[in-house]
Amino acid sequence: MIKNLFVTLLLICGLTLSSNAQYIHFDADSVFLGKLSYTEDTIEHTFPFKVDGASSIQIDTVITDCGCLIPTYPTNEIKKGQKGEIKISFMPYKAGPFSKEVTIKFKSRKITQTVKLAGFIRPYKLSAKQLYPYENGGIRWGHKKVSFGNLTAQGITSKTVYFYNDTEDTLFFEKPSLLPDHLGILIDSTRYSVKPKSEGSFELFIKPEDRIEFGYAQDTINLLLSKGTKEEVTSEFIVSASIHYPESQGDGPKPKMNLSSTYINLGNVKNDGLKIISLSVMNTGEIPLKILKVEANHGLELLSVEDEDIQPLESSNINLRFLETARTGKEIRSFTLFTNDPTDPVTIISVKANVVK
Repeated sequence: MIKNLFVTLLLICGLTLSSNAQYIHFDADSVFLGKLSYTEDTIEHTFPFKVDGASSIQIDTVITDCGCLIPTYPTNEIKKGQKGEIKISFMPYKAGPFSKEVTIKFKSRKITQTVKLAGFIRPYKLSAKQLYPYENGGIRWGHKKVSFGNLTAQGITSKTVYFYNDTEDTLFFEKPSLLPDHLGILIDSTRYSVKPKSEGSFELFIKPEDRIEFGYAQDTINLLLSKGTKEEVTSEFIVSASIHYPESQGDGPKPKMNLSSTYINLGNVKNDGLKIISLSVMNTGEIPLKILKVEANHGLELLSVEDEDIQPLESSNINLRFLETARTGKEIRSFTLFTNDPTDPVTIISVKANVVK
C-alpha cells in the first residue's frame, strides 16, 4: 500500500515538473510597454531567449491571441546554449489598457511557453498639452506631484513617472539627478534618450525608512537631462508621500499607547495665544513606545515633547499652544500623533474651544 502510494506520488511530481519545465529562457517573458500613442501604426518588441532546458529545440509555430499581433520567429533547430529571439509586431486598434499573450509551440514536444505584452494606448484626440498640462524647464508633466500615497516605513516602493520632452532637442539621461537619500531614479537602457516632442519615462524609487520625517511630507526634485552637449535641461517636480511606522509582526512584545481621550474640550479660551494644552501619553505595552512625530495642524503650535521614548508603564507629556484667531466663537482644531504602536500608529487628537475676547 505504502509502496503504491509512493509510486503514485512520484508520478504526480514527475507530471508537475514536466508541465512546469521550460525549454527556452527569456530575458523577460512579461513586458509592460507603458503608455503608447494611438497614432503609432506599429509597435515592435523583441523577446530574446536562450535554449537551456533541452539539448536542442525547434519552434513549430507561434500563436497569438489577437489578430493585432504578428510574430516573427526562427524555424531552424537551435541547440542548447544558443540564443534566438521572437519579434512581435503590435498594431494598436483602440484606446485603453491592453494585455496580449503569445504561445510558443515546439516540434515533437508537448510543452508550450508563453510571453506577454501589456500597456496602455492613449486616446488619439488628446494633445501633448492636454496629456501633460504642467510645463517646467521645457519638460511637461501630467501632474503637479508624483504621489506615493500612504506608505509604511519599510521596504522599497517604485512607480513609473512619465513626462514629455517639449524641446526641439533629443535629451539624454547622462548625469544623475541630485536626490535625497530616500529617493532614487532608475533609467531603462531602452529609454536612455528622449526624442523631441515625445514621451519619456523613468522609475522613481522611495525607501520610506530612510526619510527622517514621518507623516505627510514632500520633496522638490530637479530632473537633470543633457542635450548631448555641455548644455543641460533641468525640470522641477514634487514627490509626496505619507509615511507611517510599520506594524509589528508576530506575537512578540509590542508597545501600547494609552490616552485618556482623543478629544480635548478646553471650554472658554481667551483669544490671546497664551492657552497651553498638555496631553499625557502612557505606554501600557511591554517595550518602549516611540513618539516619532507630533504634527500640529492649523491653529496649534507644538512647544515640547517631554520624552520621545516612553518606557513600559511610564508616561510623557506633549505640550502645545492654542494660537490666536481672527474670529471668536466655537472652533475645533487638531494635531496628529505618530508612534510605533502597531495597532494605532497614527492618532488624530481633536481640540474644541469656545474662543472669547
